[in-house]
Amino acid sequence: MNKKLVQSLVQIITSLSDEEQQCLESELQKYSLEKQISDLEYKLKVFEEKYKMSSHSFYQKFQKGELGDSIDFFEWNTYYEMLTYTQVKVLEKV
Repeated sequence: MNKKLVQSLVQIITSLSDEEQQCLESELQKYSLEKQISDLEYKLKVFEEKYKMSSHSFYQKFQKGELGDSIDFFEWNTYYEMLTYTQVKVLEKV
């Protein structure tokens, strides 16, 4: 870890105005949400390739009870819902 860099960043951040600090915080939150989206999209892609089905199609069928109770399906469903929720959060930040 580069302690000098960290110390410099702390000095820069603490010297920012309230408005600048809020802008920085907003950008960091947005970046974090975009990273979460990227990670979730990768996880969904793994299931899509394994089961040869889009996540959207899977979600519709799973919600209707047309698929089994595989642990994979519950995990896939959770990731899909997390992605949808996170995408909405990003849109709210824009």
